Amino acid sequence: MNSMIDQLQHFLLILIRITTFISLSPGFSNKAFPQVAKLGISFALSFTVMGFIDPIQTPFTIGLFLLLGIKELFIGMALAYITILFFTAVDIAGSLVDFQVGFSMGQIYDPSLGVSASNFGKIYYWISIAIFFIANIHHIVIRSLVKSFEYVPLNQIVFNSFGVEGIVKLFGHVFEIALSLAIPFIIVALLSELTLALISRTVPQINVLILGIPMKILVSLVFMFIFLPMLMENISEIFPEMIKYMDEFLNSLSN
Repeated sequence: MNSMIDQLQHFLLILIRITTFISLSPGFSNKAFPQVAKLGISFALSFTVMGFIDPIQTPFTIGLFLLLGIKELFIGMALAYITILFFTAVDIAGSLVDFQVGFSMGQIYDPSLGVSASNFGKIYYWISIAIFFIANIHHIVIRSLVKSFEYVPLNQIVFNSFGVEGIVKLFGHVFEIALSLAIPFIIVALLSELTLALISRTVPQINVLILGIPMKILVSLVFMFIFLPMLMENISEIFPEMIKYMDEFLNSLSN
């Protein structure tokens, strides 16, 4: 009887961490992704993890089990938050481009994301999601999630550090990533503004306000196709950093 209780507590604690991560992490948490599939992945990973980590020798009391469950919930949320930040960086980059091009007023509600998304923001986001799955980055993320049980065992309650400094540093790094992804299109938009200013000075009869908006949109779309290979390469380079920050966060929690 005690053995069954041990295994049940063991499984539930693993399930809490994995389910929290799957339900929040971009890609897995998309509303178009079936809920049954999310549960299936969570249960499959939980059974897999349960097979290779050390089993619980004695059952936890109800109070200790609830405390450990809350700890597992926060660890799953923290790991998912790191992945969210990197996808947010991509979305911010698209929003910066939208602001320069003139699309910022044309934001529409995206039901798959659950937020009002900018036009270039959606392009950037779906490119990043495509790279995330095509390049098998999701496998590496799941591997890091599974390894988290080695860094932070189920029965660990005391932590030397909470990784707050690293999270704050990562939060600032997100804006650096966003700016680096958006800077080519921002430069193109500024050059378009400069061109319109020169046209306005040389040919005053031309209405720059009417000409400017469609011209910037056309130029931005043309350069979008020109810079697309470089954009995909730059986005793919941010995912190894995401894995690195996940591992560093787990290292900071391990005793």
